[in-house]
Amino acid sequence: MDRHIGFYFKKIFQIMERNMNKKLEKIDLTNSQASILIYLYKNKEIVNQRDIERKFELTNPTVNGILNRLENKDFIKRTVSLKDARNKEIHLTEKSISLINEMKKEAKQLEKEMIAGISKEELNIFNEVLKKVFNNMQGGLK
Repeated sequence: MDRHIGFYFKKIFQIMERNMNKKLEKIDLTNSQASILIYLYKNKEIVNQRDIERKFELTNPTVNGILNRLENKDFIKRTVSLKDARNKEIHLTEKSISLINEMKKEAKQLEKEMIAGISKEELNIFNEVLKKVFNNMQGGLK
């Protein structure tokens, strides 16, 4: 092997991030902002800022800045929690919901491009190997 496996993981990640940022730039979003919108979309329960901090392992000021920008762009709305007035609940706007549907289409297209020319059998093996690599790396973090 002329390159370490980590090299390819890093390069693939960089290419994916660059492509995604290019697409998101057209709709005035960053990758971090889009990730939070998708999390809100997938999470059916009430979400507050602390939930996002934990999920993405980000600091309070970082999340606050991202949420402020999303609110200024009318992608989210924050309301005072009925359970605890110290907390604000974060809700998606109609604008962001229609945008997420577009982002899902883009993600499917990107995945198609990534696996072009790979047989179903190769893809199954690849997925199994990736799961093992992921599990190995998870164990190293403990």
